[in-house]
Amino acid sequence: MNLCDKKYIKFVNQSGIFDNAYADAYPQTVVADMVRKHLYNNDNDKKKRVLIYGFDGARADALTYFIPDNKEFYKNRYNAVAYLKEQGGLYLSYAGGDKRKPETLQETSTAQGWCSVLTGVWGIENGVVKHKTKRDDVPTVLMECAEKGLSAIFSAIWQDHFTITYKNEIAKAKNNNLPLEFSLVKDENELQKTLLGAVDSGTDILFGISEFPDANGHGSGFSNKNYRYVSGIINADRYACELIEHIENRSEFKNEDWLMIITSDHGGHGRRHGTQSAADRTTFIAVNKKIK
Repeated sequence: MNLCDKKYIKFVNQSGIFDNAYADAYPQTVVADMVRKHLYNNDNDKKKRVLIYGFDGARADALTYFIPDNKEFYKNRYNAVAYLKEQGGLYLSYAGGDKRKPETLQETSTAQGWCSVLTGVWGIENGVVKHKTKRDDVPTVLMECAEKGLSAIFSAIWQDHFTITYKNEIAKAKNNNLPLEFSLVKDENELQKTLLGAVDSGTDILFGISEFPDANGHGSGFSNKNYRYVSGIINADRYACELIEHIENRSEFKNEDWLMIITSDHGGHGRRHGTQSAADRTTFIAVNKKIK
């Protein structure tokens, strides 16, 4: 392990904001399992719903600015990440495959990261080891649910999700008239409008990706010391906070049981990502229910 990795790991472990240590980080694939357990757990008679809001390219160490007790110079006291942590937990997770199983290692990049999140398996199984189309026999949790009659939406700005990674799943949903919508949007405002509409229309599972962190990282550098990059994460969190407030302020909310997750697909260093470095691999899961 190089010095940069050691410093990064020491920082996240000593930050005091995470409910687990780096050594106990969850694979990002756990998100799909969390969704499955929530939707099919009959622990109450409320309508089960899910929100997964992605911060593309958000490094875990930058979240130190979100927690109210943190004394760093740039903090935001009223935010979605801190709110979900109070409700459930804020956990370290990792992208890029399991280092204990070298055959699972993959690039810490957007297509690979989100596909691992949504399928619950690494690229060696879902087919997205590189920037290519997902295997047809490994559905996303959105498709799984749609085939069981639940409604779902995938909304994002990056066109490659629609033309490459999930193109076959999009065709399957359309050809079989499944309640799974893939919505390509032009910007963050349209993304927000689409997700708010899905909340109000009763969609069971909502998945959306904010590009603010990744765009700022590639533009000016992935670093928790770079105010432009941190601002990108704060902007993404602002939209997530608006979504959560909208969900909970509706009269229907009292009859609903929501699983709310904010997570990232990868981190970054310099102006890039994709490597097995700690800064690239370390992601996070903020959730309103404890991970068990």
